[in-house]
Amino acid sequence: MESDSVVSLRADIGTMRGDLGRVSQDQSGLDARIGALETWRDRYLLQADQIFAKLFLKVDELTAALSALRAELARMRGERDAERRVTMTVVSLLSALSGGLAADFFHMSGH
Repeated sequence: MESDSVVSLRADIGTMRGDLGRVSQDQSGLDARIGALETWRDRYLLQADQIFAKLFLKVDELTAALSALRAELARMRGERDAERRVTMTVVSLLSALSGGLAADFFHMSGH
């Protein structure tokens, strides 16, 4: 017959094997969770990259639209300035013409 210490040792070895099996199962479960988390992380990073790309595209579109608006406003301002210049030119010509006619009238009536 086996001694009590050998029986106790065999029981301890059996318990350790059971513990090792449970640890192995736990490790397999953790490895599966790690894989799922890595997949989720990759998907999250891809979505974040897509969102940032869309955001920068919209910012570029907004910048282009604002630039076009600024150019349109400058064009309108330029047209108003040109209209003012034409108006001032016409007023100046009319003023010069009426002044010339008045001078001629007074010159003719003075003789």
